[in-house]
Formats: sequence, structure tokens, C-alpha cells
Amino acid sequence: MNTILHKVQTYLDKVSREPVVISEELVDAFGESCKAILRKQFSEERQSQFKPRMSNIGRPLCQLQMEAKGIKGEGQPYSNKMRNTFGDLIEALSIFVMKSAGVEIKNEQKEVTHKLGKQSIDGKQDVEIDNKVWDIKSASPYSFEKKFGEDGGFEAVVEEDSFGYATQGYLYADSQKKNFGGWIAINKSTGEWTVCETPLDDTKYKNKFVKLAYDNLKALESKKPFKRCYEAVDETFRSKPTGNKVLGFVCSYCPYKLPCWGSGLKLLPQQQSKGKNPKWVWYTEVNNPKKDETSEYGGE
Repeated sequence: MNTILHKVQTYLDKVSREPVVISEELVDAFGESCKAILRKQFSEERQSQFKPRMSNIGRPLCQLQMEAKGIKGEGQPYSNKMRNTFGDLIEALSIFVMKSAGVEIKNEQKEVTHKLGKQSIDGKQDVEIDNKVWDIKSASPYSFEKKFGEDGGFEAVVEEDSFGYATQGYLYADSQKKNFGGWIAINKSTGEWTVCETPLDDTKYKNKFVKLAYDNLKALESKKPFKRCYEAVDETFRSKPTGNKVLGFVCSYCPYKLPCWGSGLKLLPQQQSKGKNPKWVWYTEVNNPKKDETSEYGGE
């Protein structure tokens, strides 16, 4: 078991059985972090102009281009504000727990800069433990299990990294010539912890993701012509092809899917389903659609 995880689990097991003495200094630091999070999420003015940062530069280039051009994406539901606040608070709480459990943390929330070619990119790392940089993530139950947890692992995170987590982590670490340890993930539904570590020899990954950041930054600087990063995929229903085309996972959750795909994109009930409450699917091409159906976007 990872040393960080062992210390945290041992400490929380003890706390769940009996009261413990906690550091008032750590309590005060956690309180200040909570104040800063609330100000950031609720009262501070948002930056209106897009700026590449380590936390976003690893996302698909087409998303970055849309945002850099000021193209309006889908509005975010009010629940996103709560979710983002939860994520920040969980991160602050996890640092309090790790320190209370005896994990030695250095350079938390440190501002760092990485030189990429003629440009520089800034970021704010989470923590440094045992001379490695670690990123803390609050995760949904699905991501916790399938990406960071036992059913996933490092390869699962980097295989389809549309959130840019790997690029973010490697830039934090490489900016200081340190190794990237991986991700400390907390299941925001159950409170479980896991540690997703990088391989012992991860040079090829570091080079890959630092280069991705360089390429994306260069493309944005040169105003490279827009090109969609993903194409529509063949729809299947009960493991059989339907002949329809739908958005893949990344595009389905992209806030820029409507300006990207245009009027041909339609949100419809799953076309082969005969259920009373079929799931809704983003279609780019529909053969023999059901009659008398309209979509929330597009449709007849």
C-alpha cells in the first residue's frame, strides 16, 4: 500500500474510534483555506479573457480554440457552482487530514512557471510529498473506481485524458525539475481515498504530455485553423450497429458541441429504444428516425 494512503487510512480509522488531539494551527489554516475558497467561488470577479494555464492546456485543442475565440458555449447549471466549491473544499480538507496523519507536505498551492519554447505558462500545484509533486482530485464514484481506483490506474487516466490531468501534473513537476507522483483521489460520495501513482519509469509520458502542452500553446499563439479533434462514432444498441452516428463521450460533455457541430446536431431519445423513458442521445446522423419526435436542440 502507498505510504500516503496507509498513513491517511490509519489516522482516519483511529479518529472514527476515539477523539484525538488536533493541531489548532492546522485547524486555523484549514479555516483560512475555506474562507479563500468561498471568496474565490462566490465573490471574486471572473477572468473574462481566456488565458492558457497548466490546468487547461492539456484539454483538446478544439475546446481551447473555441474558448480563446470567445465563442459562447453552453451555460453551466447552478449545480456546477456547488460541485466546484465541493471540489475545492475537499482538496483543503484532504491537506488537513494528510498533515494531521503525519504526511509531510511542502510547497502547497505553490505558483509555478514552465518555459515552453518562446512562451511561458503558469500554474498552481497542489502539494509536494517526498520530493514528488502530487495533484489532488475529488472524483465521482465512476471516476474514482474506473480511473483512479482499482479498476483503473495510471493507464486509464492517461488513455483518454480530455480534462488534461496528466499534462497538468507533469507541467507542475517538470517546471521544478521534479518527478510527478500522480493523483491523490477522494471519492466525493463515499469519502474513500486512493492513490494513483505514475510508473517508476515515466519519462515517455512526461515527454508526451509536456510536448502536448507545447503544441497546444503554439497552435493557439499562431491561430492555427480550427479542426475538430474527434469525429462522430457509430451508434450501437444492444451491441448491434444502428446505422446512426452519435457524439462520442468527450464531445457529448463538451460545452462547445453546438457551435462545433452546427445545426446537424440533434438531441433525441435513443432511436431504437421502445422504453417509456429512453435515454437522450446527441445524434449527428439519423437513419429512419421515429415519427413525431422533436429534439431539445434542432429537430423538425
